[in-house]
Amino acid sequence: MRRMNWTAGILAVAVLAALGAGAASSPGAAARAPKATCTFSNPAHAGDCVEVTEVAEDSTPHDACVAILNCLNDARCVKVYCNATNVRQGWKLKAAEPLEE
Repeated sequence: MRRMNWTAGILAVAVLAALGAGAASSPGAAARAPKATCTFSNPAHAGDCVEVTEVAEDSTPHDACVAILNCLNDARCVKVYCNATNVRQGWKLKAAEPLEE
């Protein structure tokens, strides 16, 4: 039994080491996807809603925020934004800015 635990421990260390080495050498590890801060308003929601989202390659912060806006104004959208609000109409995009990290 003791040998089995030792073997499992060695295996776990080997797997973790391999994962760490792979992450360090992968091309995407150093460059993170750009993000945007989106600010939305709605008279039926208390205060502004601020969401942070990734910006797709060849896209803009505005485009990324409009995708969230479309979801907020669509009752069929199942994604959760703005503290899981169930307000699904009347949202407006106030600001779409790149997130500086």
